[in-house]
Amino acid sequence: MGNTIHKSVSTSENNYPTPEIATLSETDVENIQRTWKIPAAAPHDSATLIFYTFLEKFPHNQQKFPAFKDKPLAELKDTVEFRAHSSRIFNVFSSVVDGLDKDTEMMKGIKKIVADVGKFHAKKKVTKKSHIEVREVIVEVLCAACKLNDEEKESWTKLLDIFFHVMFECIDGRSEQFL
Repeated sequence: MGNTIHKSVSTSENNYPTPEIATLSETDVENIQRTWKIPAAAPHDSATLIFYTFLEKFPHNQQKFPAFKDKPLAELKDTVEFRAHSSRIFNVFSSVVDGLDKDTEMMKGIKKIVADVGKFHAKKKVTKKSHIEVREVIVEVLCAACKLNDEEKESWTKLLDIFFHVMFECIDGRSEQFL
């Protein structure tokens, strides 16, 4: 969600608990990687759908992006800037999913990828509330696009708990543990 600028962050915007890190089983990894192939088959379109849905569902977040501020959302969807930002978000998730079966050291590499994004978001004062909102949209879009069953949804929930655990730790100033 880069390119955000906040002058101050209210306590209520960051008053969300940090998700616990769950352990992903081999079945979880298989579920995630198999279902990710669906949005990954059309990465630019999938990325744009997630970002557009996020801003459509939570329009207050659009004002946090200087490049998109005060512009009609429908006009932004097909612009190069909008698709580029959408793709950056998507690429982080692709890197995480791609690394799931390769990162044998307690997901250290994956946590570092997420922490790099988390540190940037912390510096830009992106709130936990905004992260909770984007997480909701990611789950919604994945469930619809991939037709996730309960087991697959649980696998994704575990991965998103890991992802947002790292993001929230960075927002709370504890990014050094992921270096």
